[in-house]
Amino acid sequence: MSETLPMAAKDRRSSTVEILDCTLRDGSYAVDFQFTEGAIRSVLTGLEEAGVRFIELGHGLGLNAAECTPHPTRVSDARCFGIASEALSSASWGMFCIPGIAELDHLRQAVAAGMRFVRVGVDITDVAPAEAFIALAKDLGITAFANLMKTNVLGADGVTEAVRRCAEYGADTVYLVDSVGGYLPSEVGELFEKVGQSVTVPLGFHGHDNLSLANANSLVAATSGARFVDTTLDGIGRGAGNTVTETFGAALHAQGRRTTYDFRALAELSESVIRPLERLHDDRTYQLVGGITRTHSSFFPLISRCAKTANVDVFELMAAVAEIDRVHPAEAMVLEAASTMAAR
Repeated sequence: MSETLPMAAKDRRSSTVEILDCTLRDGSYAVDFQFTEGAIRSVLTGLEEAGVRFIELGHGLGLNAAECTPHPTRVSDARCFGIASEALSSASWGMFCIPGIAELDHLRQAVAAGMRFVRVGVDITDVAPAEAFIALAKDLGITAFANLMKTNVLGADGVTEAVRRCAEYGADTVYLVDSVGGYLPSEVGELFEKVGQSVTVPLGFHGHDNLSLANANSLVAATSGARFVDTTLDGIGRGAGNTVTETFGAALHAQGRRTTYDFRALAELSESVIRPLERLHDDRTYQLVGGITRTHSSFFPLISRCAKTANVDVFELMAAVAEIDRVHPAEAMVLEAASTMAAR
């Protein structure tokens, strides 16, 4: 296979790819944010022992989300700080942070407790709120990632501009995020090639598995220049789930990369701690159509409710809404689209 790769791809394939495991953050959605202290500790220590150097934990929506959203966690942010600092000796731990849910003081508190990286999540169409959080993270001496949520709503030029702005804010790495799990591998490769040619800041990739392509997309991203890739044990995560830590680690090995990852140990950790967990029901049809129409799973309840009100097919409505607004579809707009469908 390597003989058929262009030289640029060969060079990128030999470069280091860091797994950033977000089992305890993105995976928290799948267990209704009810990870126990024991599970958190087991995952942290198991990942570190298996060679993972960056581990994210906490509420799916990040710092302070347990306090200001309707979905509290079983284990508080403060307790997560303590468990991570106690459990890890060499790996870095960090948390997600969405400006508006988190305030700057929450970032200060986490760093004081030992956090070594933060991931600032913003919609790719409005990256300005990330600036203050990235600047503070750098002032506090930790690694700052910018995660460009809903990357799929912009083309390569728009993505490049958003990446440049986050780099100007001081981000150490900027993530392209397939929030809807709709990208095809060819699209991921083309996007990373185009953006990577225009920026110098390292890039990362976060995939979702709506079309069962998260692992394939992540491998293409890595081959096309991504320095960081998000994964979760057993693919546990919001909606259709994520790139699978243990299989992605094995794929890197199969690709001939030099890595620190013990994929057998990762598989055993997944089997013993994650797979036995009781998870929320995942409606496969919603996830599949969401991937095809590139509709974020957070909008499924609104679209479903409006479809019932207007007595129209929910998946046809999903497709119609996606043509209008994939970033922040307002209820009035969704109802209007449903009414238009009903009147046909």
